[in-house]
Amino acid sequence: MAIPILTSRQLAQRLSIPLARWKRWSREFLAPDPLAGKQSGYARQYYLNDAFTVYLGGHLVSHLNFAIPEARRIVADLQPWLDRHGFHFDLRGQRVQTPKRLLANAYSIRIYIAPSGFRYVSRGLIERRRRETPEGEVQDETYTEAQIGTKGPDPEDHPPANVLTLRISALSEQFQSLVKGNDGD
Repeated sequence: MAIPILTSRQLAQRLSIPLARWKRWSREFLAPDPLAGKQSGYARQYYLNDAFTVYLGGHLVSHLNFAIPEARRIVADLQPWLDRHGFHFDLRGQRVQTPKRLLANAYSIRIYIAPSGFRYVSRGLIERRRRETPEGEVQDETYTEAQIGTKGPDPEDHPPANVLTLRISALSEQFQSLVKGNDGD
């Protein structure tokens, strides 16, 4: 299988993001490409890991309403956790299987916001079971929850208005589906 390398135009089309917006997010969330640039005549090319980083940063800006510098900080803070939990791709374009990824079926990350910074708590769905009770059917769910990193304000000190949820598993699946949906390009 070929190593998936995509251009800005291909990614913008597949992800239904205006090309100019994709390029701006790329400049904001990735280091400068030493080969590509306006003066070089080469277009930037993306491995899936870099493309997902841009997609994640763009999601934080466009859907969770963070400013670019805040989204850049969040992406940097979450990157080690994302790598450990299998939210990166191998050279064939497949998500990497890690023990942490296999632990839970779906992850979300709560982002606690305070003037002093951000704090993150991951929540992974381990199991979902239905059972009958005298009151009717009940769904039991088992989760794993952990803080990501150690800096930032204590999550227990925040009112709900200062907490946003990033559904990282759903976002990753959406990204994969959209990017791989048109492999004939």
